[in-house]
Amino acid sequence: MTFPGSGVLLDILKGSVATIALFLAYATVPLFGVIGGMFAPLPGILITLRGGRVVGAAIVLVTSVTLTLVGDLSVTALYLVQCATVSLLLPIFLTGRTTSRAIVYTASGSLATMLALGIGFAAIRGVNLDAQVVKWLNASISQTAAIYAKSGLKGEDLEAIQQAMQQGGVFLGRAYPALVVISQLFIVMLNVLALNGFSRRWQLPVAIDDFRQFRNPEQLVWIVIVAGFSLLIDNDIVARGALNLLLVGLFAYFIQGMAVIAHFFDRFSVPALGRYLLYFFLALQPYLAVVVAALGLFDLWGNFRAPRNVTKEP
Repeated sequence: MTFPGSGVLLDILKGSVATIALFLAYATVPLFGVIGGMFAPLPGILITLRGGRVVGAAIVLVTSVTLTLVGDLSVTALYLVQCATVSLLLPIFLTGRTTSRAIVYTASGSLATMLALGIGFAAIRGVNLDAQVVKWLNASISQTAAIYAKSGLKGEDLEAIQQAMQQGGVFLGRAYPALVVISQLFIVMLNVLALNGFSRRWQLPVAIDDFRQFRNPEQLVWIVIVAGFSLLIDNDIVARGALNLLLVGLFAYFIQGMAVIAHFFDRFSVPALGRYLLYFFLALQPYLAVVVAALGLFDLWGNFRAPRNVTKEP
C-alpha cells in the first residue's frame, strides 16, 4: 500500500484552509465577504491543476466536512453547488476546449447540481420549489424593510424605499432563475481571470484565451430578439420565461461589450486608473451595464475590433 507524499498532503491542507477561510468570510462577513465567496473555488482549481484531480477532490471533501462541523448543512450545500463544482469541473473543461466553452460547461454543471438538489429538497419536503424561493425572497425583503423602518426614516422617504423594495421583490420573484445563472457564470469568469494571472507565474498546464477577442455565437442574437418580442405575449409563463432568457442573453452581450472596451483600452494604452474608474462607475450605476450590453450587441454588425486598414502614400 502506498501513501500520499508529504507534498500532496501539504497541498491538500493549504487548499482546504484557503477555501474554508474564503467561504467562511462569505458566510459570516457582510458585504465584503461576498468577494471571498466568489474566489472560494480558486485554491481548489489551482492545486487541482498542479497536483491532479484526486488532490482537488480531497480538498472538496475536507472543506465540506469542516464546514459541516463548524456550520450547518445549509452552508455545506451552498459551498458544494456554488464553489465545489467549479473547483472540480473547471480544470477538466479547460483541457482541450476554448475558455468560453469551459466557462459555460462549468457553470452548467454547477447549475444542474443546484437544480437537482433543489428538486430533491422539494420532493422530500413536499413543497413547490418556485413558490418556496419566492416566499424566501419576500421574507428577506420584508426583513430589510423593517430594518429601514426602525432606522428612523419616516414619511415620504420611508414610503418611497418600501415601494421600491416591493417593486424589486416582484422583479426578483420573476427573474431569479436568470439571476442565479448570471451569478454562477460571473463566479466562474472571475476565477478564470484570476487563474490567468497564476497560470503564467506557476506555469500551469492551461491556456486562457485572450478576453479582448471574445465574441458570442451569432445565433444568440435571435434568442435575444425572440425573447424580447415574447415579452409582449399575454401569458405569464411565456413572458416570465422570455424575461429570463432575455436577461441571460443581455448578460452575454454585456461580456462581449466589456471585451470591446478591453480591446480599446489596450489599443489606446489607457492607464490602469482609467480602467478602474470605469469598473467603479459600472458597480455604482447599473444602467451603464445596459450601454455596455448594447455595445456588445452592435459589435455583431459594427465589428469594432476589426484591424484598421492603413494605406501608405506612394
